[in-house]
Amino acid sequence: MSRLEERLRDAYRGAADAVAPATVRDLGEPAAPRPGPGPRPARWWPGLAPLAAAAAVTVIAVLAAVLAKPPGQDLRSAAPAAAPKFLIVVPISRSPLQVRDVATGALVATVTLPTEPGSQAPTADAAADGRTYIGSVATADGYHYVVSLLRLSHCRSWLYQFQLNARGQPSAVRPFAPLPTVGAELQSLTVSGDGQMIAYNMSACAGSAPQPFYVAVTNIRTGQTKRWSTSAGGDLSLTADGSMLYYDINLGTAVVRGMPTSVPPGPAAGHSRTVLRAAAFGPTDDIGFAAVSPDGGTLYFATFPEGPLGPGAGQVRALNLATGRSRVVYAPAGRPGLVTADPAVRNFLLQIPQRGTLRLARLDLATGRVTELPSGWLGPAGSILIW
Repeated sequence: MSRLEERLRDAYRGAADAVAPATVRDLGEPAAPRPGPGPRPARWWPGLAPLAAAAAVTVIAVLAAVLAKPPGQDLRSAAPAAAPKFLIVVPISRSPLQVRDVATGALVATVTLPTEPGSQAPTADAAADGRTYIGSVATADGYHYVVSLLRLSHCRSWLYQFQLNARGQPSAVRPFAPLPTVGAELQSLTVSGDGQMIAYNMSACAGSAPQPFYVAVTNIRTGQTKRWSTSAGGDLSLTADGSMLYYDINLGTAVVRGMPTSVPPGPAAGHSRTVLRAAAFGPTDDIGFAAVSPDGGTLYFATFPEGPLGPGAGQVRALNLATGRSRVVYAPAGRPGLVTADPAVRNFLLQIPQRGTLRLARLDLATGRVTELPSGWLGPAGSILIW
């Protein structure tokens, strides 16, 4: 079973859990108003709207990445001085992407993604599923984005890029020249802050036999790729200079491992070391999100205790990678699968359940201070956000 199929399975359960009497409107009762024009928007617990999840749930939130310029150009990009003004809402089973103002929640624009020729109607057989799915969306500065689309039946992914102007209006979507397509299910995109390296997970699509997973890096300027085999795919995070790659993996117990990107191809386990074990914080804890600081000194992460009815409230923690000591930054951590960080990994966005709804909160990772943000547009099941 591929990671995408696992997300589909878990999202059905999450969507069902999101339905409660308080969330069902009477016939004729108007829907809650939404700000702005237009429509609303390694471990996947919550679905979005139940009907959308039933149609198809295939999205993963990813960590910070940068849009590449054409090969041969200077790709360096300083870490943003402030958190991005806009965020991208990744839809479940449908395009377009939404561009929203972080401070107001208002819908600013939409981004329509290409649908690869031959994309088909839904089918119950994942191996024959001809639909085009969103695999990953990522940014390093809140203005330049890279996105992967995938199709299970072809076991192929396509990468595209676009950018926002100062008003949040998008450019045309065009192929991502350094890596336009790969013959695999490509997810968990992340790019180093200096713009020199892109990292991602690769896996074969649905099939009867167990399929291998790989974590890979591609030098954007040279096009050279290295990949390392793993037992399962998880989320990825690169240091700003691309010298270290961190990935989470769950094989009965959740861990985060670190690996220099200079090592030769081969089994990832032979080149990496475990820097974090979720079991250290609770016997059933899982890792819902992890991101390394640009300088590689601190790993920020969220853990969630697993229970019979789903994950518990969780905690956001900071791990000093030099000493191995961690501290609690904030609790609760919201919902796993819906946590994201700004490009400089100075803040987390949390979607925290509260009386049948979700509140959107910005967490300052240095101080633990929480700022409430407009969240009426989120809906009871939440949204995948790229910040």
